Amino acid sequence: MTEPLPGQEILRAIREGDVRAFQQTFDACYESLCDYAFTILKDADEAEDVVQSMFTKLWERRSELDIQHTVRSYLFRAVYNQCINLLEHRTVKRKHYDHHVARGETIQRPEVFVDELEDNIRKVVDTLPPQCKTIFILSRFEELRYAEIAEKLNISVNTIQNQICKALKILREELNDTI
Repeated sequence: MTEPLPGQEILRAIREGDVRAFQQTFDACYESLCDYAFTILKDADEAEDVVQSMFTKLWERRSELDIQHTVRSYLFRAVYNQCINLLEHRTVKRKHYDHHVARGETIQRPEVFVDELEDNIRKVVDTLPPQCKTIFILSRFEELRYAEIAEKLNISVNTIQNQICKALKILREELNDTI
């Protein structure tokens, strides 16, 4: 196992695209960030989604990073902000729903039936590349955490993240017309 990099050094390495530095940061912070997000959201799946999303954005925007304090404090602040945004979104949706219900209006539902949507999702999942498909199924259908999938398949958590992002992108593109 490699020795951890000092704070500013790890930030520089991540900015330059060093996967090892990113993985080191992910491994060091992932669980505590999920626990922190859970204390705000009270939903383990949403908490994990927020943390995974934050790490994905961190990697995608690594060259633009302008972190004034420690990487760890930046990550906790980013997770906090995403959790607050999610809670605000929930509140807006609830108010919208309550407003329409109070007026006696029915809420418009998409034209797609749940069974049809599930069939469409499974068809697209079946077209995913083999590793991507396996990882997506383990994550979304069997509800395994990224670390569990990585251990089970003997690959890195970073690979899991990349494959999930790839699968979701394909699903969004393919299902856009059916939703």
